Amino acid sequence: MRDNGEALLRDYLTALAQGPRPVRVVEKGGFWHQRLADRLLRTITLGGQDRYLSEYVTTLGHTIYVPDGWSERSPLARYTVLRHEVVHVRQFERWGWLGMVLVYGLLPFPIGLAYGRARLEWEAYAETLRVTAEVYGLEAACDPRLHDEIVGRFTGPDYAWMWPFPSMVRAWIAAELTELQR
Repeated sequence: MRDNGEALLRDYLTALAQGPRPVRVVEKGGFWHQRLADRLLRTITLGGQDRYLSEYVTTLGHTIYVPDGWSERSPLARYTVLRHEVVHVRQFERWGWLGMVLVYGLLPFPIGLAYGRARLEWEAYAETLRVTAEVYGLEAACDPRLHDEIVGRFTGPDYAWMWPFPSMVRAWIAAELTELQR
């Protein structure tokens, strides 16, 4: 593991900001559309997703919206989350706004069986496993608590119960770990 990660995070943020299509990182609480999204998610999930503004990071296009208190997280924790979120930036580049709205938000259903959202999130969570192994070691990426957290995100209110098959999520995790161990 590296030092506390300040240099790693600083260099990554610099690279994101200076890329050919710069990526911004901003606090979401200052944006009306993020406050509206929070209210809508609370309603849709019957209060199950009540941490959207306080804990969750959201990517729209080339902007990564972070919760208030983001800077209080450790540099390595922020770096890990940003690596996940940059996968979503690349997805926006690949699919465009309309494509992302359709695939992430609607296909085939917005709640309960949201395969499009599940596949896009799986791509990002695969990066979470990779960066966890890089930064904290392979043992951390193999930690069942991390796997349980990921499964809970897919099958619970965090993403509006996007995928009801925990065994499939565990199979995706196992396949990614097999790749990491090679």
